[in-house]
Amino acid sequence: MPPSTSPSVATPLPQGPSPSTFSLPGTTMSHDISLSNFCTKYWLSANTQEKLVELDYTPGNKIVESLLEADWKESGLSVLASHSFLAAHRKFCEAIRSGTWN
Repeated sequence: MPPSTSPSVATPLPQGPSPSTFSLPGTTMSHDISLSNFCTKYWLSANTQEKLVELDYTPGNKIVESLLEADWKESGLSVLASHSFLAAHRKFCEAIRSGTWN
């Protein structure tokens, strides 16, 4: 008896986050915290802060989570700096949502 074969199932390619992946902008952007204060609190370098200014990043803007590797490369941030920033961004968003950022 020949071995049974199961039909192959194609795995869809990732297409990036959908708009519904992000919370409403007001949820994490309703504050008066400056980029400078954000960078100081999370120990982000002056170089990282400069690159975030160029990206027009406002602390809590969740759209930054949809940037692709190529976007980060174009911004001039290193891989480590971009990952450090994203970790800080996520902590910040959680702190804003929970009311614990001070």
